[in-house]
Amino acid sequence: MSPVPVECFPYGVDPQTGVCLGLKLGPYRILLDCGLTDISGLQADEGQPDAVVEQPASPQQPADFVLCSQAHADHMRGLGELRQSFPEMPIYTSIETQQILSHLYSDQWVSECDIIAWNTPFDLAPDLTLELVLAGQMPGAAICLLTYTAKADAEIAESYTVAYTGDFYLTHTRFAPALSTSNLKGRTIDWLILKGGYGTLQHPPRKQQESELVQTLLQALTAQQSVVIPVPQLGLGQEILMLLRTNAEFIRQKVTIWVDETVAQGCDAYSQILPVLPASIQNFARQQSLFWQATGRLQVQPLGAIAQLPCILLVHHQTNLGQYAQVLGDRVLVLDPIPPESPQALREHAEIRWDEVSLPASWQTQTFLLAQACDGSSTTQLIHNSRPHHVAFYHRSPLVVEDLTQVPDLQNRYQLHPLIPGERLEVGVEDNVPLPQETFAPPLQTYGGELVESALSATLSLGADILEDPRWQTFADTGLIEAVWQGHQLVIRGLSQAETLRSSASQHPTDRNCCANCHYYRNQRCWQTESALYGFKVSPQGTCPVYAPMGDRSDPVLTEDLEDEVMDF
Repeated sequence: MSPVPVECFPYGVDPQTGVCLGLKLGPYRILLDCGLTDISGLQADEGQPDAVVEQPASPQQPADFVLCSQAHADHMRGLGELRQSFPEMPIYTSIETQQILSHLYSDQWVSECDIIAWNTPFDLAPDLTLELVLAGQMPGAAICLLTYTAKADAEIAESYTVAYTGDFYLTHTRFAPALSTSNLKGRTIDWLILKGGYGTLQHPPRKQQESELVQTLLQALTAQQSVVIPVPQLGLGQEILMLLRTNAEFIRQKVTIWVDETVAQGCDAYSQILPVLPASIQNFARQQSLFWQATGRLQVQPLGAIAQLPCILLVHHQTNLGQYAQVLGDRVLVLDPIPPESPQALREHAEIRWDEVSLPASWQTQTFLLAQACDGSSTTQLIHNSRPHHVAFYHRSPLVVEDLTQVPDLQNRYQLHPLIPGERLEVGVEDNVPLPQETFAPPLQTYGGELVESALSATLSLGADILEDPRWQTFADTGLIEAVWQGHQLVIRGLSQAETLRSSASQHPTDRNCCANCHYYRNQRCWQTESALYGFKVSPQGTCPVYAPMGDRSDPVLTEDLEDEVMDF
C-alpha cells in the first residue's frame, strides 16, 4: 500500500506573532490554531488540490477546518479576523474553551464555534474524524487527534492518525487536571506534533515552585517592597491568586492583592465555567468568592485606588509598568515569570524582558517559575506513551528543537522532525518503516579540546569552532564558569550576570540593622519567638521591630531550637 502524504507548514510558532500550523492529511487541509497577529500570510496553496468535502472550499480559503486547542491568545487571537475573512470555514474547539472565549469576546464568531465533546470521535467528513483529549495546563486545553481513513480499494481501508497539542502538562494544577497519558496508550499514532516547551530542561517539583514563589513574596513584603507580577490574561494569574488565597503562611499577611482589568476579566471568565472546574475549586467557591475578597487581612480586589503600601499588583504582561511608578514609589520588586518559550531564561535565571519599558532605577527585577507547560522529561514521557512513528517539534528557538531531536532515547525509537517557520515538511505516513535517523535530526555537535594541569590550576582549551555556536555568547556572558561533578562526569556551565549580581547582593552590609546582622538569624530563617516572622525564611536585607544586634551566638536555648529545626532542611 502506498503511504499517505502528510504535510505541515508552520505559519507561526512564536508566542509574540502567534502559533498557527497548516496540516494536509490526505486530501484535507486543517488549520491547527490561529494565534497570528496578522493573517495575511494565510493563503490557499495553489499547488494542492482542492479538498474533498461535501461542500468544496473556495479557492481563497486557507483550510477546510480550523481547530482551536486552547484559549490562550497566542493560539486563538487571529480566529476572529479569520472567520470574518472566511465566514464559511468551521472552527472546532472544546466547550470550556468556547465558554471562556464567549466571556472575553462578544464577537459572533465565538458563539458560532462548533463544540466537540471530550474523548468522543466527531466526523469532520465521511473519512476524517476529530477527537479531543484533555491536555492539562488550563481549562479546555486539548490534544487534537485527527484520523483519516484511506481506502486502497473497495474492501481494504487503512487509518492514519495525527495528534497535535499546544501546551500540555502532566501535573495537576488548581484549575485543570493533568494530561492522562493513559488516554493515548493503545492508539496507533502516526504523527505527533507538539510544542518544544522548555526543551530538554527539567522543572523542580510543583510544590517546590509554589513554595519558592510564596517565600519570595513574603520576603519582599517583609522588606516593605510592593510586588508587581506581569501575567497573561488567562492561566498563570488565576493560579497565583488561588495559591496565595489557600496558602497557610500567606493568608496571615495584612496585604492587598490588586488585579488589573484585563487579568480580572480572565478571573471572571473562569468563574463562568465553575461547574466544569475541579471539585476542590467548586467546594472553595461554595464558601466564598472564587477570586475576590474585600475583607480580612489578605484582600484580593480589582485594581482601584491604591492607598496602602506595600501591596501586590497582578497586571497583564503587555502593560507599561512605568505608569505605576508614582503610586508604588521606589520600593518595588518586579517578578517576571519565566516563559515556556524561553528556556535560556530558566537555564540562567536571568532573562528579564523589559526592553521596551523603562522602569525606575530603584525597582528590582527577578524571575520566578510556576510552570504550566511540560519540561523535557515530561515531553519524553508523552512521546513514549503515545508511541508515534513520527514526532514533529515546533518552537520559536531552533536551538530548543535541536536539543530535543538530539535526545538519544528519542532518536533510537522515533523519526524526529523540526518544524521551521516558512518551510514545508512532508512525510509519507505508513507502517513503521525504519529510516536512518540522521535523515531527520542533525548530528550531535561535539568539540574537541585539551586539558593542561599545573601546580595551581587546571586549564581547559577548546577549539575556536565552538565560538560559532550562537549559544556561546550566553555561556560566556560574564567570563565566569562553575563546574560540578555528576558521577564521574564534570559538568561546566557559564554564570550569568544575574547570578553574579545576586552573589554580590548576598554579601550583606555590616553597618546597618538588618536580618543578616540579627542575633536570631540562622539558615535564612528568623528564630526570634517574639517576631511575626518566627520560623519563616526571611530576606537578609530585611528587618523587624524586634531586631537584636548580633552578639553571643552560643545562646543554649537558641542552639537547642536550631538543632531541632535543622532536621527539616
